[in-house]
Amino acid sequence: MTMGTMTVVERTGAGGRAADETSARDEIPGRGPVLTARRLGELLGAGVAGVVCVLLGVLVVVLPTVLAWIVEERSTASFWQTVGVGVDVWALAHRAAVQMPGAELVLAPLLLTAVFLALCWYAARQVVLSRHHLTARVPRIGGWRSAWSALGGSDGTAFVCGYLAAGLLVAHTASFGIAPVRLATLVPGAVLVPLVALGLVWWGEHRREEHPTVDAGLAFLEARTPVLVRRALPPVVEVMVSLVAVSFLLVLGLLLLRGERIITLYGSLDAGLVGTLVLTVGQLLALPNLMVWALGWVTGSGVTVGTVHVGWSEASAGDLPVMPVLGALPEPGAMPPGMWVMALVPCVAGGWLGYRAVGSASRLASWWTKTQILLASCVTVALVVLVLSWLATGGLTPGLLGTVGVEPWRVAGMLLAQLVAGGLVVVSALHLRRRRL
Repeated sequence: MTMGTMTVVERTGAGGRAADETSARDEIPGRGPVLTARRLGELLGAGVAGVVCVLLGVLVVVLPTVLAWIVEERSTASFWQTVGVGVDVWALAHRAAVQMPGAELVLAPLLLTAVFLALCWYAARQVVLSRHHLTARVPRIGGWRSAWSALGGSDGTAFVCGYLAAGLLVAHTASFGIAPVRLATLVPGAVLVPLVALGLVWWGEHRREEHPTVDAGLAFLEARTPVLVRRALPPVVEVMVSLVAVSFLLVLGLLLLRGERIITLYGSLDAGLVGTLVLTVGQLLALPNLMVWALGWVTGSGVTVGTVHVGWSEASAGDLPVMPVLGALPEPGAMPPGMWVMALVPCVAGGWLGYRAVGSASRLASWWTKTQILLASCVTVALVVLVLSWLATGGLTPGLLGTVGVEPWRVAGMLLAQLVAGGLVVVSALHLRRRRL
């Protein structure tokens, strides 16, 4: 990307000069756009976009909830209580704590969280890539302030703040119902979702390179990112996709093997047509949670559902909630021998990271240089899994179901150790082989 390339606007004679004069009033080279009335309107619009994302997300949950309430004749809740339940579900998807009579529930259905993330991604893309000064000449990036402006950092901040403020206000309305939301617990998730959406927008623009102004800001950041880190990031996506695929196949296999038991649990509930449909949809929304739990089991850290713990060696006995999908858990007792072989999955993933680390380094690079690239990749994968494990794990407190899911730090730590172990073997072997050639 050439920073000094002349644009079409600059080649149109007098009209181009007039456009440049207008741009000069809105933008100071090396510093970013001046805060004009038009710019204030854009920032306000970015905040409104965050508010709209919250309202659309709430509608996505509340409308089906109200429809189920209308159809279900056995329901004793009022209309506003039903709306409050929808708001509670929206808050749960951001990993907020919902206070029910005598207990507190935390469990984010990650598929629903992904729906809200998709809404935020679409809105953030319009916010960041629809600013008026993107059509002006490419700014001269003279420091972090101008890079922040080129990336649309202020617009993104307004978007996140709008989302957070609207989310807290909407969640506060649930306090008038039977299950209020503890607002402080909503803040991390209500910031993380729009923030990740912004990151995805910038990542997508980095790959497409369709907006020179944003690309200039990204190039500034890339130039100041250590080379080892830049080389470590691409294989992270490949490994995450592989781990997700393995986790999905493991969950699918368990559901198929234990399908008869799951159907029996459905019959014992006698929830009616609407109740069964709502229960099934709720379990489908938690499918990514099951995949994260499966990944935790693969690493050897185990899965905990209340008093039941499933590890490589055995599954402990205990009381389980009457949820059909939990029928996929193995019977209490010893597990089949050799389950430790599942550790080969993260070790092989680490080996791939090692292979990519060696390939991204020069042939004469030292073993330590290649190992640093490997370690950066492994740490990044472990951090992503740590966040996913935190989102996927919850519980109902106080009570026997205090923990439902995995221990995030334990999963991330064991995964990191296995990735590093597999990667070091491959890096060392390939380094010695290349030295002999």
